[in-house]
Amino acid sequence: MNFIASLIFLGLAASCLAAYTEKQQALLADVVGKCALELGVTLNSDLIERSKSSGNPFPDNEKSKSFVACFLTKTGALTADGKIQKQKFIDFLSEGHDANAVAEVVEKCAGVEGDTVEDKGYNFHKCFWAEKKFEL
Repeated sequence: MNFIASLIFLGLAASCLAAYTEKQQALLADVVGKCALELGVTLNSDLIERSKSSGNPFPDNEKSKSFVACFLTKTGALTADGKIQKQKFIDFLSEGHDANAVAEVVEKCAGVEGDTVEDKGYNFHKCFWAEKKFEL
């Protein structure tokens, strides 16, 4: 149980570093913890460290792709067959941020390609951080 509590704490700490609402912070902490447990990500893992810093895309490897896909799927932004749910992502991130700026980036990045669901999720993530012009 201590491990789970630590993951939730790290998720909350990561969320607090960025400009997220309390509602967003709660969802992010929950999802980060669940994905870390499902994928066997340890507290000293590079994935957890990267989740603490906004704008620091995950490295291009299978573990990162799985983590990003898990995260996007659990937030409802990615379907099981790899489709980006644009409005779901926009609705979530627009709270506390410029909805037009969020929508512009999501529209630009939602059509990314990939051979697998993990590739599509990762490519969306990479595009999003490269293209966003607003502060998170």
